[in-house]
Amino acid sequence: MLLPPSFARAQVGVYPRAVDHAFGRTELRSQPQRLVTIGYGDEASFLALDYKPIAIVYSGMFASGITPWCEPKFGAQKPELLDGSMVDFEHIARLKPDLIVGVFSQIDAVSYRRLSRIAPTIAYRSGPWRAGWREQTEIAGAILGMEDRAMQLVSETERLLRSFGDAYPALKGRSFTFGSYFAGSSRIVVYLPGETRVDWMIEIGMQPSSGVQQLARANAGHVAADASLEDLESVASDLLVMWYEPGARAALESQRLFQMFSPVRESRYVGLDDPEEIWAASWPSVLAIPYAFPKILRRMETAVKVEAH
Repeated sequence: MLLPPSFARAQVGVYPRAVDHAFGRTELRSQPQRLVTIGYGDEASFLALDYKPIAIVYSGMFASGITPWCEPKFGAQKPELLDGSMVDFEHIARLKPDLIVGVFSQIDAVSYRRLSRIAPTIAYRSGPWRAGWREQTEIAGAILGMEDRAMQLVSETERLLRSFGDAYPALKGRSFTFGSYFAGSSRIVVYLPGETRVDWMIEIGMQPSSGVQQLARANAGHVAADASLEDLESVASDLLVMWYEPGARAALESQRLFQMFSPVRESRYVGLDDPEEIWAASWPSVLAIPYAFPKILRRMETAVKVEAH
């Protein structure tokens, strides 16, 4: 008799086990010993479950290449660092992994097949660049045979996010636009619902601005869209949050069109250029949220409390 996939939940820690994802089902004969993660922030869920991958994506902006909420959990056993913007098949093969995991990644069917020739591979369930912290945690739990502990981490993090909504009540019900800017561009990138940066802000009780919702309808299936500097008021909101690569913030803030944008003009604007804030807000995880969110949320609440002129 064929047992449903959910049967694996009842067999905690038992192998072989199967993990479902966007490209099918991957069989695991035993708990992996040489696990390589190729998605941004994928390592956090494994570390939260007391498992150390042997290789992870390099976290830019940090001297060690590892986020401060993950680095202590590695201890002296430092992982190999990989380039997250591309899949370096040769580098991964040299590591001799027994499992490759790419949850918050961009791998497609072709990359998946090529990776699977190196080692069993598990991808996202949602889509490229779409997997949130819940999906990352649930997949890590399924791989390690620790579904119950993973679900406990999810519940604890959900409660924490709800408590942030209560701790920073000025944010509840406010509209927001979350974007970025890359030096030399005449447009800003606006993130849409379904993108990790937007979804956690919704979860604490905020809502995307009407302009962002309109962009989402016009760009169905996408997690970001552009707004020209001449048309920034189309995405005006109670709070504007922007993250920046080094040098990009000064390049944008010196432009008159940005200075005239109502959230900026009225100081309802938070610029993220601190690495901890950027990485936590962009790739939240069960480790990053408690570590970095309170500081980000304090800054956001201060901004929305500013009276409009």
